[in-house]
Amino acid sequence: MDRVPHTLLLDCPGAGRMLAFGLRWFALIGSNAPALARSRGRRLRASHYVVGGAPATMAGYGRVRPLRRGGWRAGRARARGAVPIQAAAQLFALLYPEGGHSLVRLPDGGHWLVAAQRGTVLSQTDRVFASRDEALREQALLLAQRPALPLREAGEVWEALQQAVDPATRLSALPTRWAELPLALRLFLACVGLAAFAPALWNALGAPRPGREAPAPGGPGNGQSPPDPYLTLLQTTAAHAPSEVPRLLASLGRLPIQVRGWALRRAHCLAGAQRWTCSAAYVRAYPYATNQALYALRPAGWELSFQPLEAATLSWGMASGQAWLADLSLPTGIQVDTELAAALQRLQPAFSAVVLAAALPLPVPAPAAHGGAVAIPDQPPSIRRRALTLRGPLRSFALLPDAISTARWSRLSLEIQPQPRPGLAASTLIAELQGELYEQE
Repeated sequence: MDRVPHTLLLDCPGAGRMLAFGLRWFALIGSNAPALARSRGRRLRASHYVVGGAPATMAGYGRVRPLRRGGWRAGRARARGAVPIQAAAQLFALLYPEGGHSLVRLPDGGHWLVAAQRGTVLSQTDRVFASRDEALREQALLLAQRPALPLREAGEVWEALQQAVDPATRLSALPTRWAELPLALRLFLACVGLAAFAPALWNALGAPRPGREAPAPGGPGNGQSPPDPYLTLLQTTAAHAPSEVPRLLASLGRLPIQVRGWALRRAHCLAGAQRWTCSAAYVRAYPYATNQALYALRPAGWELSFQPLEAATLSWGMASGQAWLADLSLPTGIQVDTELAAALQRLQPAFSAVVLAAALPLPVPAPAAHGGAVAIPDQPPSIRRRALTLRGPLRSFALLPDAISTARWSRLSLEIQPQPRPGLAASTLIAELQGELYEQE
């Protein structure tokens, strides 16, 4: 998982506090949200974090530079927490509990895109753009996924942020694992470590023993330990980012459906190692349809091939956003069976089929031989996977919860099925999403 970028800090004149913009937000799945938030923050190499949102719990992470305007003393004061720093996006979510979005021009010339729903910051927002055109493109993509979000006037939002104060939005410095231990335990561990390493240090400083032979390269005395198969599994198994499905839906949304006598019949996207490969099939629905008309309306950068008079195939690709399991907080099996399954059950009326299969263990790679022996970890935690399939109207996939954050999607297909009586779970545009959900024992 990439480290979080540096956070943009802006002063609130006369308020004695600062606002933080450009945090990265992730959903937290589990009963101990503060511990999960700290664990993820360390993997992101964040310096500060904030937890908020209900019923969905989100955590925002950022890195605060030790030295900024005000010099060395100001940097030290912020590090000690003397100058409170509030997460602007979390403050926006609390100011507008019914939800909304806004594009605010910041005093430094940047453009800040923020959105929240039911008191929770949306993970694809709280972003600062250098150009307004780039910010408007991201805002349009956001509204395509969530068209019901009301617009909040930028000047009103900026004025409210300058005046509002809420302890729930204050950034906390991320402590190290060592700092979280009680002082007595830290002193005890320090003494144990000193006692363990003192003899080795004494021998290293002493004169070398005559006749002592160096161990052979690659032997058991070279100080190298074999790789842990369980850790290897986590570092080589990838899952898609929560924003992957909205990106795929936005890609399918660019397809012409009925255009100048050509009709879309079906489309699908297949996941590769780092890219999605997509194609769509068209047929001539009317005798006046021409290849030239369809070719002129293809999206920029997409390829179009003909077969050759009555059908055509539109092809395109897109990069895949993914992260390794080692960088994610995997839910437990009971969390999937209760929290995530409950979220899917609430969405079932909007789908014609929602299938969550039983968990199967993920094969652990065979451990490597080391010094003539095989290193086998003692009872490693079990990583399991569940097949997940959702089928229903294309519009229903915009409702998928952000809690599905440890899934690897394999296929998204779209079919055109005329419906005599459209309903909540029936539509002309029917999509099916297939993938695997990862969990731990």
